[in-house]
Amino acid sequence: MLLIEKVLMLKSSEIFQNTPESELVELASVLEEVYVNAGSLLFSKGDTGTCMYFICNGTIRIHDGPHTLAVLGENEIVGELSVLDAESRSASATTSEPCILLKLEQEDFYRIMMNNPDIFKGILKTLCRRLRAINKRSVLLEQTQIM
Repeated sequence: MLLIEKVLMLKSSEIFQNTPESELVELASVLEEVYVNAGSLLFSKGDTGTCMYFICNGTIRIHDGPHTLAVLGENEIVGELSVLDAESRSASATTSEPCILLKLEQEDFYRIMMNNPDIFKGILKTLCRRLRAINKRSVLLEQTQIM
């Protein structure tokens, strides 16, 4: 994938839509292309995480054992918590179909974040959106159990 293709892919995502292209060029230059077959385990719950992935194509199921937590698709990120703190993965990720991913290592992430706050803001917005969705599901589940 050419650098410009990576930049355009990033720019098309909600996460990076407000990020200047000049900043996306730096990010795109360190992203590694990863091709994964359907049904492949990307990472397991408990693994030490040192990278995150941007999904260019395909879908990834985030799960804890048989329980599906989320299904992520094109233009979304996966593994962002581990790139922020390098703690153990909180869930497993398995491809539902063949995927093309762009991998960002933690060391590159921190270096780029120091100079490009818009990229960091995009990732934080994604985390906040996901946390709100989890909170909403928790409330709905609690209300269902009360009834």
